[in-house]
Amino acid sequence: MEMRHLRYFVAVAEELNFSRAAERLLVAQPALSTQIAQLEAELGLVLLERNRRSVRLTPGGSAFLADARRLLEGAEAAARRALRVARGEVGSLSIAFFSAPTMIFLPELVRHFRALFPEVSLELLELTPERQLPVLLSGQVDVGFTRAIPSGFPQVKSRLLFEERLLVVLPESHRWAGRAWLNLEQLAEEDFVLLERAEASSLYDQIIANCLATGFSPRVVNSPNLMATVTFLVAAGQGISLVPEGVQNLRRHGLRYVPLRPTAAPVPLMVSWLAQADSPTCASFRQLLWDRQDWIRRSFVGP
Repeated sequence: MEMRHLRYFVAVAEELNFSRAAERLLVAQPALSTQIAQLEAELGLVLLERNRRSVRLTPGGSAFLADARRLLEGAEAAARRALRVARGEVGSLSIAFFSAPTMIFLPELVRHFRALFPEVSLELLELTPERQLPVLLSGQVDVGFTRAIPSGFPQVKSRLLFEERLLVVLPESHRWAGRAWLNLEQLAEEDFVLLERAEASSLYDQIIANCLATGFSPRVVNSPNLMATVTFLVAAGQGISLVPEGVQNLRRHGLRYVPLRPTAAPVPLMVSWLAQADSPTCASFRQLLWDRQDWIRRSFVGP
């Protein structure tokens, strides 16, 4: 028994006329009659009593009609759902992020995605860049807002969203807090507070490399595991730091953010996902990102 047998039978049962049913189905009447005869032979019962003047359902045909309608409705619903899943309109999506560079645009982006795809279940996880790679590789997270993925992981695909300048952050009482800009040489004798390398190795290594290229090794007196703690310690006068400009979103009170001159290499914010586990919902979210990338860049305002 095939789905077309059910469709043909339902059409004849509803029309009670082979000619009208054939017109409705856009098939030839002899072919329709043959399909109904095949269905009856397969079932081993007469579904329709017909003569030259009329067609009517047998008791078995009436019972079969109700079930045939349910089967057709179920098949159509399954097809519609499969199509919506394929379009990324239903399903689930897990997003990893860290606050500093994303808090300006990500809430609005998530609201927009929810409006477009209300039946997609969303999960948002705040994770430092170093903690995102394992969950991306394991498939626990579909997409991550993170720093550059280290080499050696070709299964993780990435695209640059935007770049952040590297700024000097000082307590507002610091003698250089009022400067329009600073160069790295001026910081050689300062105590540094840097985010722990285990949480953001690429950022930590970039800061150290910049200082070494200038001719000094920074004196790191504290390495907390949260960027919010870095800004707290700087505001408390425990040292200075070099941070991506998005950190300004976390804390401004008690601090001054000063640009570097000459400017250091920018810090990238990447969108990353596991290629082999790519899903339609993840693809839909990324497409929204690409469509709104100019808006995201404009919304990210430095000092």
